[in-house]
Amino acid sequence: LLAATWVWMAAMLTWRVSLRRDVVFLAVGLVGGGVIEWWGTHTRIWTYFTLERPPLWILPAWPIATLAIDRMARMLDRALAGRVPAAWFRIAYWVLVPSFVISMIAFARHTVGITATQVVIALMVGVTLASRDARRDLVLFVAGSFLGIFLEYWGTSRQCWTYYTEQVPPPVAAVAHGFAAVAFARGADALNRVIDTAFERRLAVSGNS
Repeated sequence: LLAATWVWMAAMLTWRVSLRRDVVFLAVGLVGGGVIEWWGTHTRIWTYFTLERPPLWILPAWPIATLAIDRMARMLDRALAGRVPAAWFRIAYWVLVPSFVISMIAFARHTVGITATQVVIALMVGVTLASRDARRDLVLFVAGSFLGIFLEYWGTSRQCWTYYTEQVPPPVAAVAHGFAAVAFARGADALNRVIDTAFERRLAVSGNS
């Protein structure tokens, strides 16, 4: 299962490669994945067999999965082009994504008193409300959730990591990969704006010199 999942992700990485886009997603995936792992392991919502909080070897999996999900979402978007009314994407987004946030808060309710969980809840609400492109967000959410099923099943069934509920896996954990993909896309947008602004300022300085 692990080999098949990694072969699939590797195949996704070879489709429509874009150096700048991919580097940005890799950076955001690494940082975002680190934050997620730090939160989950320090609150003990999940634990690794090594008891590291978190293990460094799991961090590279996040940027790779981020790129693979981006490719899957773009494929799904192309497949749905002209077949689904725009209003349906908006309706589906505002039903599915807020439902996930509520489910995740319920899942982590025993850690609500911890500052890290409070910050994560605020970030989830902020990401959800900041949607400007329901279509892109929804295909990312669906693609990420689909890949998350296989990643989470492998990890929990092999006891690489274990959730406090001991489910194999908790459904909300699989869907969390879809939400993470949406959040990482927001982060990529913000980083691209910073890069573009810095580049424009550099051009302006060069032009005036």
